[in-house]
Amino acid sequence: MRLASSLLVALLAACSAGSTEDEPTFDVKVDHNSKDDAIESTVPRSCFADGRLAVAWTDARDGVPGIWFNASEDAGATWMTGDVALDVSEVGAYAPDIACAGDTIYVVWEDERDGDLLYRNIYLNISTDGGRSWLPEELRLDGDVEGEAMSLAPRVVAVEDAAYVAWFDNRGGAFDIYVQATQDAGATWLDEATRVDTDPAGEAYSAWPRLAADASGRVVVTWEDSRAGRSDIYANVSTDGGGSFADSDTRLDGGEDGGVSNSFLPSLAMAGDHAYVVWHDERNGDKRDVYLGVSSDGGETWGDEPQRIDSDAAGGFDSIHPVVAAVEDRVHIAWQDDRSGGYDIYHRFSRDGGGEWAGEEVRMDTDAGGESQSFEPVLLVQGDTVLVGWEDRRGDGQEVGFNDLYYNYSEDGGQHWSFEDLRINSNAPGSAYAFDLSLALGGGGIIAVWADGRFGSSDIFCANRALGEESKYVAPPETEEEAG
Repeated sequence: MRLASSLLVALLAACSAGSTEDEPTFDVKVDHNSKDDAIESTVPRSCFADGRLAVAWTDARDGVPGIWFNASEDAGATWMTGDVALDVSEVGAYAPDIACAGDTIYVVWEDERDGDLLYRNIYLNISTDGGRSWLPEELRLDGDVEGEAMSLAPRVVAVEDAAYVAWFDNRGGAFDIYVQATQDAGATWLDEATRVDTDPAGEAYSAWPRLAADASGRVVVTWEDSRAGRSDIYANVSTDGGGSFADSDTRLDGGEDGGVSNSFLPSLAMAGDHAYVVWHDERNGDKRDVYLGVSSDGGETWGDEPQRIDSDAAGGFDSIHPVVAAVEDRVHIAWQDDRSGGYDIYHRFSRDGGGEWAGEEVRMDTDAGGESQSFEPVLLVQGDTVLVGWEDRRGDGQEVGFNDLYYNYSEDGGQHWSFEDLRINSNAPGSAYAFDLSLALGGGGIIAVWADGRFGSSDIFCANRALGEESKYVAPPETEEEAG
């Protein structure tokens, strides 16, 4: 169901200026690269805590890709006057991730500095004062001093004084999943990383971990795993802050035998005693469907069979790239789906931990179904407010691959949504590419961070809109006479 957006009387002094019918909104460029250079600032990752917005990304302004950081103390209205370099690699650093817990900020990445073969290791830097200062020397987390193995795709989460980092590496042969952990805001770490997958080390491909944790020291990790042939979805749990994991991991995608069909791209959420993992898989044919695995005891046991979430004909259309978020007993899932021709974004939710679902899914993009490509959904839940964002090509009239960013929202836990979706970026519609969107709620509205090609090369941008406010582009006057 859709509910018209409520009128808002306050304009935000944040990343965008307020707009009237004749005034544009504006986005803020976060990175300090020149508009005119060809340096690509990409892969932005952001976190928001205690009013502070922190962003890490990669760019090659010093000649090689490196990890850079900036932060705002006022939800994006103003930023530090200069970007901070977090790595000292003279070769290359890539794929950052970031997590915040109060004043402590953790940034992890892949780094090529060790060894002669440009194999990547996992590195970390930490700030305990909100990004003003950082460790004088970065920490290597994977223990591979000589750079003899490839360690990839680090993910970090932080809860109070604890932080957990997961990645996959091939020190044993094929890739395995590893976790490092701290319980004292990064002062000390485990003596060595803990392996999470429980088949023989290096025997099968285990990759692309996602993790979640709570304040009790419980850590749940999910990943793709090919030990049975094709890719399956697995999970394991630690109850001692990552020091050890259960002796037997659990396959989540059901059936008596694994490896029958491919299952990809798990997404994970925890809320209280519940853990939720969603993914898409091919069990119903070449067209993929979205499935959910649920644990009601914090990841120690899982249901025998997963639930299918998309309610169209099984295997009839592509339902892919699902994401999940949860608060208390309410679980929300969003994905992209081509049942109407082109891809649209859908949302579905349950009020009882996935036992029953509140009717059929609701389409988030409000242009004609399947008319344009809407893809890469982002999902955020905070209390009764639910945000779904995505990349959208409805403005790409020239069909050159440009896109804009849109969102829809609910203020009653997903029961009702805005009649109209809302564009986030404020440049001319369909005039550039925009990708790697992240969302937060704070500063009185919705905060968005993304990479954007409006100046030719990619830069990092931020926008803060009142919930329910849409960006507005106003073309500049074409002549001096018009301007006067």
